[in-house]
Amino acid sequence: MQNQKSIGRLALENLFVAGAIFAAAIFGKSLLPSAATSTIPVLWPGAGVALAAALLLGWRVFPGMIFPFIASGVASDFPWSFGVLSPLGVCGLVLLSAWILGKAGFDARLPRLKDIFLLALGAVFPMSLAGFWTANCLMISGKLPASGLGEVAVSFGAAYTGGALVVTPALLLVASGRLYPKKIGWGKLGLGAIQLAMVFVSTWAVFSASGKSSSGLSIAAYLPFPFVIWAALSGGMGMASLAVLVSSMTAAFFTGSGHGPFVSESAMGAILQLQAFIGILAASGLLIGSGTEARWREKALQAEAATRKAELERLKAQVNPHFLFNCLTAIHSLIRTDSGAAEEGLTSLSSLLRKSLDVAKHPLIPLAEELEIIRDALRLQKMRYEEGLEWSVAADKAAEEFRVPPMLLQPLVENAVKHGVSDGFGRVDLSAVVQDGDLIVKVRNTAPEDSDPAKWQDSVGLASVRARIEEACPPGSGVEFTKTPDRWIQALVRIKPVVGGKL
Repeated sequence: MQNQKSIGRLALENLFVAGAIFAAAIFGKSLLPSAATSTIPVLWPGAGVALAAALLLGWRVFPGMIFPFIASGVASDFPWSFGVLSPLGVCGLVLLSAWILGKAGFDARLPRLKDIFLLALGAVFPMSLAGFWTANCLMISGKLPASGLGEVAVSFGAAYTGGALVVTPALLLVASGRLYPKKIGWGKLGLGAIQLAMVFVSTWAVFSASGKSSSGLSIAAYLPFPFVIWAALSGGMGMASLAVLVSSMTAAFFTGSGHGPFVSESAMGAILQLQAFIGILAASGLLIGSGTEARWREKALQAEAATRKAELERLKAQVNPHFLFNCLTAIHSLIRTDSGAAEEGLTSLSSLLRKSLDVAKHPLIPLAEELEIIRDALRLQKMRYEEGLEWSVAADKAAEEFRVPPMLLQPLVENAVKHGVSDGFGRVDLSAVVQDGDLIVKVRNTAPEDSDPAKWQDSVGLASVRARIEEACPPGSGVEFTKTPDRWIQALVRIKPVVGGKL
């Protein structure tokens, strides 16, 4: 039964590949020029389909690859020897290209610049050999004089290479699910549609023009490039491959019909110039698209690193070792002198540790629970500094019900105590209100006259607060540090409400 399933799957894969190549061959014939060089394609998309199939499925789809090529050759007016020998050589070289790319570490998902370079090299050299093979088969069949072998070989090689550079990346991205993001908004979708429309319109405007030039060279031919680059910069590899595909196919269609800036008295010259245009366009678009995705990955890694660092600092803030040791030392000193105060200190410390562990299990908690932890921490600090520390924590009812990430404010309060107690005295005040739907928290502390918040506000602990606010709170949230005229240092925290109560 398993063997039957395997045979059935193999048959379906070959039929699918054969159908795709046959459809590409039909479209490729529409790109043939009507001039004397009508046997030479401007662009051969079937080569791109065959290379994608070989890279994704391997040698087992060789029958599906070669059948449509042979059928197309036999159905034409060429001798059967050309219709059989040429496809054998071309398909063999395509499989060889796929094998070489596999040995070189090629990733069919195209996630790296390395993969773009490998694909280009894997397309250029084997496809050039395929062009040489096809030209020789034409000469052997009597359809090509020996004097035209070199020129025709170059043209066929460029047509195969262009098909591989234009079609293969798009098919590989479709197969890997990377042609477009899984979660794409209507804004991105609309922008992508506009970009592809601009690519098509600009290419159509340039290449649909009639007339022949003496050189076949025109700066206007490169008008589509900015739009292709725009698509690659904003949409990565997916948009880059689509833009290259749309522009190349449009340019090839009109050039094959005798229109566009490359059309000249020399039909072969027009074909070669168009193929150079396609090669440059594909290389530029794909490399820029890959570079764009590389920048996206770098930013994602940086954001992940910042998040991990912030999370580590949050965990450290939950039970600061120095804070814990100081509290235990203070409690120990009170056991003999003031057992009641020592008992109260142990109760506050136990409550602090228990609540810290409990709230860490939830992405959002009411501010009231956060303030309970802060009050316990300040009670312990008060025990340490005795009369040297005064504090207050106040919040209106709306603020207490406001949901915030846990342990978000504690580092600010600890920092306020650290910098607020000087010369044996200091004060820390925390107030929280809801204004215009936002939570506004003020953490104020006394400070020496020469205290400068710019020197300590970017410390690791406070930087982690900023990073965590940026990571866990909606856009528009943040924290600012200022020094008031009456020598108070103030941390102003603004937190936007989380829609639906979830991060």
